[in-house]
Amino acid sequence: MEYQHNTVANYADMGNGNRLHYHDVGSGDPVIFLHGGGQGAGGWTNWQRNLQVFADAGYRAIAPDAFGYGLSSKPADGNFDFQTLVDCLVKLLDQLGLKQVTLVGNSMGGAMAIRFAQDFPQRVKKLVVMGPGGIGPMERYLAMPAIQKLKELGQEEGGFSKDKLRRFLEYMAYSNDDVTDQLVDERYEVACTQPPRVFQTLSIDDLRPRLHLLKTLPTMVLWGRDDRACPVESGMEILQECDNARLIVFSQCGHWVQYEKADLFNKLCLDFLQE
Repeated sequence: MEYQHNTVANYADMGNGNRLHYHDVGSGDPVIFLHGGGQGAGGWTNWQRNLQVFADAGYRAIAPDAFGYGLSSKPADGNFDFQTLVDCLVKLLDQLGLKQVTLVGNSMGGAMAIRFAQDFPQRVKKLVVMGPGGIGPMERYLAMPAIQKLKELGQEEGGFSKDKLRRFLEYMAYSNDDVTDQLVDERYEVACTQPPRVFQTLSIDDLRPRLHLLKTLPTMVLWGRDDRACPVESGMEILQECDNARLIVFSQCGHWVQYEKADLFNKLCLDFLQE
């Protein structure tokens, strides 16, 4: 299956001359897709195997590039902390006039989705997260093999390179087959535009003390057994607090369920949304 890049450029004003870029396909109930972090991440590289499928199923699929990522603004002196990323998401949904949405988030985007649902429960219809951050202290994530690999690559001589990016991405997916030349090229192009502060100022809050706020929210948690960035055991911590949730774990799958298991992910999500 070939995945076509949506070339229509949509931007929302974030103030101070900053803009948030977002992909917007289809029409119907809005589903917001929130991508993960790391060098070169963005709405398209995370969700290219999903957006059109949801649009074809009758949903409005919106995938923003977080502040500092994708085609969104990346001021060299900007603050890219977790609260700022969530604030930008709120501004985007307000500008689009979206009162209630379904949130689908991976990794950093999963943490953003949970945080948004905690802060604005009345605005979230359903929640889907894959390998979300924030389920535990930041130290738990910093100790994970993928994050250690990222740090190790950063300490090598020669600066940032396409080869280093590929080696990091191969740590994120279970199979190297999923780390295509196209994916590396797309992420490298974005990564070259990201100032160091994008990664230096990001620290995701521990979201567990407020997970009980999601107690009745219809929630689906998806995780790769072989996730080397976010520990799969954290999925049970979400279930312990949420009484309307399900957890599905995929073997032979890393950090990107929506990308590595795209067909099954799309089917499971669409079934969940239609229940």
